[in-house]
Amino acid sequence: MIFKKSLTTCLIFLFGLGLQAQTTFPEWDKDGDKLIEKHEFTQKFRSEFFPAWADPFDEKGIIEEGFFKKSYAGLDTDNDNLLSDEEWLIGYNYFYDDYVIHEEIGMIDVNKDGKLEYNEYYDVIYNTEYFTDIDSDSDNYISEYELAEFAFNNWDIDGNGVLSKFEFNAFKFYYIDV
Repeated sequence: MIFKKSLTTCLIFLFGLGLQAQTTFPEWDKDGDKLIEKHEFTQKFRSEFFPAWADPFDEKGIIEEGFFKKSYAGLDTDNDNLLSDEEWLIGYNYFYDDYVIHEEIGMIDVNKDGKLEYNEYYDVIYNTEYFTDIDSDSDNYISEYELAEFAFNNWDIDGNGVLSKFEFNAFKFYYIDV
């Protein structure tokens, strides 16, 4: 369960890079019943988060290579096209620790320059189940529905099928206000 929360944390952080911090609970709770049902979450998630990742020319969804490129870019907070030790640790601590054995950047930094280039990152992440855990129908694409469902199920802390204001505030604190 901790892994799923961590993966969702990073996914939403990466998606949230373009999201404004003033997102409020009522914006997600369209029917005003003080709960965010899965259909409300999915609608908002698909319209505001998924387009930042999707290839506009591929209606099926996000392919593995595109997903990894967007993940890498999301971790590269200083936009230097390299992951520093700090940037790598954010990714590792939030969602790669169940997939990648080595936390230390030096263990995967093939050219030993102290930074991870995309190809070094890709070589490590590609051989994991990271992508396929989200691609629930195994069609080699992550659809907007798969990603929304995965995020919702992980965000739903108590597993009751709806998101409370508490769960939303945990999401907002960790993901949107980063």
